[in-house]
Amino acid sequence: MCCASGQRVAVGCGFWWRPVSVKIKTGLKNLLEQEKGAWVREWGARWPVALVFPQIYPVAMGNLGFQAVYRLLNEQPGLVCERAFWPAPAEWEEYQRTHTSILSLESQRPLRDFGALAFSLAFEPDYPKVLQILEASGIPLLTAGRGLGDPLVVAGGVGSFLNPEPLAPYVDAFYLGEVEEGGAAFFEFLATAQGVKDREGLLKDLARSLPGVYVPSGYQPHYQKDGTLAGFEPKPGFPARVKVRRAADLAACPTHSEVLTPRSEWGEMFLVEMGRGCGRGCRFCAAGFVYRPPRHQVREDICSQIEAGRRESGRIGLVGASVSDHPDLKEVCRKVLASGGGLGIGSLRADTVDAELCRLLAQGGVRTITLAPEAGSIRLRRLLNKGLSEEHLVQAVIAASEAGISQVRLYFMVGVPTETLEDVREIPRLVKYLQHRVVKASQGKRRLGQITLSLSCFVPKPFTPLQWAAFLEVGELKRRQKVVGRELKGLKEVRVHTDLPKWAYTQALLARGDRGVGEIMLAAHKQGWWQALRQGPLNPDFFVYRVRSREELFPWDFIDHGINKGYLWEEYQKALAGEETPPCQPEVCRRCGVC
Repeated sequence: MCCASGQRVAVGCGFWWRPVSVKIKTGLKNLLEQEKGAWVREWGARWPVALVFPQIYPVAMGNLGFQAVYRLLNEQPGLVCERAFWPAPAEWEEYQRTHTSILSLESQRPLRDFGALAFSLAFEPDYPKVLQILEASGIPLLTAGRGLGDPLVVAGGVGSFLNPEPLAPYVDAFYLGEVEEGGAAFFEFLATAQGVKDREGLLKDLARSLPGVYVPSGYQPHYQKDGTLAGFEPKPGFPARVKVRRAADLAACPTHSEVLTPRSEWGEMFLVEMGRGCGRGCRFCAAGFVYRPPRHQVREDICSQIEAGRRESGRIGLVGASVSDHPDLKEVCRKVLASGGGLGIGSLRADTVDAELCRLLAQGGVRTITLAPEAGSIRLRRLLNKGLSEEHLVQAVIAASEAGISQVRLYFMVGVPTETLEDVREIPRLVKYLQHRVVKASQGKRRLGQITLSLSCFVPKPFTPLQWAAFLEVGELKRRQKVVGRELKGLKEVRVHTDLPKWAYTQALLARGDRGVGEIMLAAHKQGWWQALRQGPLNPDFFVYRVRSREELFPWDFIDHGINKGYLWEEYQKALAGEETPPCQPEVCRRCGVC
């Protein structure tokens, strides 16, 4: 319970009072007042779920999956769903200064008041924030330490169905898959069973009754002497493998912005999902494998969502893993323009960008085109299965420049398997060459106004062909980043943004770690990352710098995406041999096993 002056937090068998910061509550109310479309429901007899995005508010509100779960749960008559977020730095200082628990947005209640905390996990760097949010909310970190009076802690999102194991000690249950397929039944089961069954019995019945549910306490890992996984044994009543749920029909679950706010990273742009997955088979990209086969929303459904969106916003954002592969993209752009709206769009495939598309985007107010070569050399692009030639990139930037789109963002990686310094130097060479070709094509009349180079460190991800590869040593990654920066120094129209290799190391640790990495994460929560990495009982380099053998059992192998592990290994070998694979063709191909 809580009152105007404080919040009651259970400790053992008693309670203690925490003050509630008036400043925090006022800030949350101000955020809520700026929103259009928020669900503010009385609790009454409804079972309350706190939907928690462990990133700051602007990032969370730009995530369509998060908004889709929010709508789905509030549409259920027996549930009420409120949102909570990782506080911005100034807000976090206020939380700590006043010892206030993390509060929900809609009613400004402490998270302990909810029946369940549902974490939406998009990326591995979100994992440590789960522990911080639990502690700040007065909820025991370990599942084994929670009792009847504690909320259930559950999680979902693409991060969870890649590898949930680092969070296994802290999350009671994971929902693996797309929430439209069974998500409502998952929460309704919890609402009905909580308070009727003991916690252990509830979770066991949940895993036994509903597909796609992973309860970590129902499984026991066993290890070889060398530290690799020897087995992953389910306890009686738990499935040996957990099959990921997929929406059977995207047309039945159109996904678009539910809540508009000027504080979103997209502003008040109305976002429309064009489809899920990508058929290109880029060997580093998990989305291209766990969402197979790729699915496009049909044009008529997209257009109806655009019509609804235009009543709320002046701009329509088209989003998805492979927006430019949608067969009706240009028609959809024309629909937005005909309605008088502006356009927003994410990264585009260079081999799908032509003069007509660029003209449509420019008419819609797009001023920056985003392309992802990923590697500067054709050799590494073949390894990654990008399927992009230098000429594809050249023609894309020329088309954009001629349409009046003078700013280009380019995504590259360093640390790709087999990469050499010569491959690294191909990145700045390619950037300079693209600028040169634009000048040449325009006979000196045009230049690319601004080139923003985003240079990230390659991180091997589960369920990709490169899951067997090693992460490159941090010092070497820094060296390669400096090579790119040095080669482009002095070019005033080029800006280079790099990530931090030491944090990429942590991402690689969380991406492919097991429950032992969960212990490292707990140590980091208590004493800081770098001390935990240096002084912990486990060697983190074992998870990060080691090339895996073909036979190794991975911590995530119990998750069933329908993909044959043997197919991924074949693709890994083709990568090392520099051989490309054609895009996904569900109507004729059965290699990966999904179809």
